Amino acid sequence: MKKIYFSFASLAIAAFFIFDATIVKSKITSPPAGTSGDPITNSSCAAGGCHPSPAVTPTSSDLALTIGTGTPTTSLNSSFKYAGSEIYNINFGITSFTGRYGFQMVALDASNNQAGTFAATNAATTKRVTSVGTGTREYMGHLNANATKNWTFRWTSPATTTGNVTFYYAFVTADNNNQSSGDVVYKGSVTISPESASAIEPIDTKLSNLSIMPNPVNNQFAVSFDLLETNKVSAQLYSIDGRLVQELMNEQLPAGNCSKSFDANELNAGIYLVKLNIGQSSVTKKIVKL
Repeated sequence: MKKIYFSFASLAIAAFFIFDATIVKSKITSPPAGTSGDPITNSSCAAGGCHPSPAVTPTSSDLALTIGTGTPTTSLNSSFKYAGSEIYNINFGITSFTGRYGFQMVALDASNNQAGTFAATNAATTKRVTSVGTGTREYMGHLNANATKNWTFRWTSPATTTGNVTFYYAFVTADNNNQSSGDVVYKGSVTISPESASAIEPIDTKLSNLSIMPNPVNNQFAVSFDLLETNKVSAQLYSIDGRLVQELMNEQLPAGNCSKSFDANELNAGIYLVKLNIGQSSVTKKIVKL
């Protein structure tokens, strides 16, 4: 009986280690949704048991977060003000340590709903994962943890700048000894606020005669307007719930009449929002896809 008991115990222990190794390997490849230390799950790699617990708060010498509409060179901290429907590049840079690294980040509003959308700019090093169930949220994280400790990815801010956005993040520094000893898990957050509406000029000081035709739309629609002076012009198409569907345009245009046509064949029937941005000013129009 002792022999049989020992055999079953050995099998149970072996099965545990195989299961645990699978979990660890999956996190090395790409962390599962909900391990950014956000208040919804309050989970990080420390909670999973594959790295030491508890997570510690990083300092400025541990992590550099930067943001920008081009090269991300502005510090991502509480002083940064975001514009609505703007495409930003974020750089997540671990500034010390040697070994293997990983991270995950999520952007939430004051009600812990998803704020804006993430997109990978380098599919070889970063990956976006989505939570399932009630309150779907996007998480940006590493792909195939290795010696890479700087990641750049895209964040498109919410269509309307109605409140603060908090980025919750967690990252790991591991010493590659395949044990939790020597590893450190960090967890932190940064909250940014929208630009002051008083600092933004009304859209009618930038353009005139704005129209979107036809509306309702079947196969194609055109956005037309008279630009009063040379300016940067961008436009995005959003679903009615504020999710970015398509980047329509983003370019410097001369003063004068502008008309751009866009294909609508791939859109599902429903209501959409076209947001036109000129400099820091913007206007949103509703269209219906038949």
